Amino acid sequence: MSPPFPAPARTALPVPLLRAAVAVLVMAVALATAGLLTAWLGGGRSVVDRLLPAALVSVVVVPAILVLRLRWDRSRLSGIGLTDLRTSVNSLLLGAGVVSGCGAVIVAAVSLTGGISWTGFDPLEFMTFLAVNTAIALLLEALPEELSIRGYALTALRSRCSRGVAALLATAAFLALPPIALGLQALLSGLTGSAPLPSLAPAGEEPLTYYAMLAGFSMLLIFAREATVSASIWTCIGAHLAFLTVNRILLGAGATGVELEVAGPALAVTLPLYLCTAVVAFSLLRERADRRRAQ
Repeated sequence: MSPPFPAPARTALPVPLLRAAVAVLVMAVALATAGLLTAWLGGGRSVVDRLLPAALVSVVVVPAILVLRLRWDRSRLSGIGLTDLRTSVNSLLLGAGVVSGCGAVIVAAVSLTGGISWTGFDPLEFMTFLAVNTAIALLLEALPEELSIRGYALTALRSRCSRGVAALLATAAFLALPPIALGLQALLSGLTGSAPLPSLAPAGEEPLTYYAMLAGFSMLLIFAREATVSASIWTCIGAHLAFLTVNRILLGAGATGVELEVAGPALAVTLPLYLCTAVVAFSLLRERADRRRAQ
């Protein structure tokens, strides 16, 4: 069976780097525009006010990446991980299942030690939260980011670089996305009459911790990309959705239907521990996929 990525070619490195940079810029412009729309709507308090900016990001990024792949690369969409329906669904469930399972195991273990206290649960409210959170996260982050970074950019880098070097460069691209998007949003805000100071990380995030977690998250998603023989991008999308959901429940970031208290030290252990566990799980799945391709 042929590998998901072709062997690195003897092409000039600037071309794949340029393709990766364009993918980051497309995503950053979409996020910056969505940020302006959110501010214009009053901060995204209602579900509709949150869905509209999220939908805008996908509407901008997805067609742009497809056009870049078809017109600039003149290559098939399957090369950036867009697989058939059955494979996509199975891959989506695999990615979500691995991250959710790792999160559940670590959260259960920390709960047994008393680090997490569960005080209430409303099934209907929780299911509503899952539905709304999944829709917004899919449109705002999971679909466009995975298609542009782990799909288009990583594929471009793998056309010239080894697996390890491409992973490092793709991670650098992922880390560059937030400051570029925030800088563009500040610039566009200034042009429209308000000029907030640009920042390195989203509001409320400590930059060093934020980027450390983002780097680990990038490696998780890169391993997830090759966790199946088809290297479907939908494995990454499922993993991305599950990661955001688990984090929002633990951090209490808009999660409804579940009430819990997480001690500070327990939170500092739970998040990185379940992230590392998921990385190990996807790395094992990638090794299994490599063996199947070699048969």
